[in-house]
Amino acid sequence: LNGVGAAKKELARYEYRAISGITWMEVLVGASAEEEAAIRAWLDSFDVIAVDSAIANRAVEIRRTKKIRLPDAIVWASAQVHSLLLVSRNTKDFPADEPGVRVPYKI
Repeated sequence: LNGVGAAKKELARYEYRAISGITWMEVLVGASAEEEAAIRAWLDSFDVIAVDSAIANRAVEIRRTKKIRLPDAIVWASAQVHSLLLVSRNTKDFPADEPGVRVPYKI
């Protein structure tokens, strides 16, 4: 969350929180060795959604129509297949006017 108060406030709104396995990996790749244990502990507060055939098929459909990178299509498909709200500040790949997408703040 990089110390962004708005991000912490946004996450506190949700009783149930889940992330795509892609997002889980992206967060850990960006962690320093000193931060990794704390970040892994924080990630444990989320259910991690693994890619299955339903998500893979939906990601293919999204990728064909939205022209976004495959990892972003998988993240979006993970939310859609599980009927979850996709919360992101990435408006380039996840437009705020799309159903099921929430952009809570901008930096």
